[in-house]
Parts: sequence; structure tokens; C-alpha cells
Amino acid sequence: MERIVEAGRKLFAQRGFHATGMRDIARLARVSIGSLYHHFRSKDDLFLAVVRREFETRLNQAKDLLAQGLPTQEIIRQVMEMYLSGLSDPDSVQLLSRAWAPEDPRLWKRLGALLEEYARAIATILKEAADAGKIRPVHPLLAAYALLGMAGAVTMRAAANDELAQELRKVGAKELAEFAWRALSPKEER
Repeated sequence: MERIVEAGRKLFAQRGFHATGMRDIARLARVSIGSLYHHFRSKDDLFLAVVRREFETRLNQAKDLLAQGLPTQEIIRQVMEMYLSGLSDPDSVQLLSRAWAPEDPRLWKRLGALLEEYARAIATILKEAADAGKIRPVHPLLAAYALLGMAGAVTMRAAANDELAQELRKVGAKELAEFAWRALSPKEER
């Protein structure tokens, strides 16, 4: 199944949703079309599995940082760095841009549910940090969406190939982390 998801990731990123066929994915994954459909009922299901894996990878990286016991400000900086470092993987950038703005409107509702799940996981982390006094009290889900939106917008713009994109790749993680920390830092640290 991992080969199928990886093949789907590559082709969806490079070609887009509509231009990628299930037979193309099966061929790249070196599995039969029957085997592909055994694991995924439709191209929609496979696309969502690919996007879910991208989100889970980022969430697991954030959880690993939390487990290290780093100061909250450093965790925020490293999470922002992680988002922008994904720019070195063009497939990841293309895939996430296709997830934020899907070609097929049928996917909106299901992608929205997946994004909600991801935001809620981030909100849980923020709530725990607020309860521990590591950040100021915030509406966790609103803060999660704000962080996702901020990181997503800068990452998408930094994915271009021009001077501004190059500048954003250089300073983006540090500046994003500083913005986020100003918004989240406990009152006494402001």
C-alpha cells in the first residue's frame, strides 16, 4: 500500500488530480489495477490518503519536537522551519497546493474534513500549552487555523521562482515564528 500512496503522491503532485489516472498510479507503483482498487475504492480516496499522509508527517514532526522538551518559542520556530523546508521537495509543495485548492469541487468537503482533523490536532497541542502556561490562553481551534493559514500562505508564495520567493525562503521561518510567538507568548513575556 505504501508504494501506491507514494506513486499517487508523485503523480498527483506533478500532473494534478484530473490528469492522473489510476492505471498510471498502478504502473508507477508496480501493482495491478485490481490491487490498487483493493486498497482504494476511488481516485478520490487515494488522493485523500496521500494528503492525509502529508498532514500526518508534519503533525508527527511537531509532536516529536514537543517530546524533546524544547522551549515553546523554539518549537514554534522549528515548526515554521519545517513548513518552509518542505519547499526543497517540489512534489510536497505541489501536492499541498492541490490540497488547499483542489481541481475537483467534489473533494472540497472531504478535504475540509481532513483539514479540520489536522487543525483539531494542532488545537489540542495549543490547549495543552495554554493550560501549562507556556502560551497565553487562546481559542485553540482559531489559533490552529491562524497558524495553518499563515504558514500555508507564506509557503505557497515562497514556492514560486522569483526574487520575493527567494527572500521568503531565507527569512520566512524566522519571521513566521516571531509573528506566531508574539501572538501566543504568555503575557509576562510580551
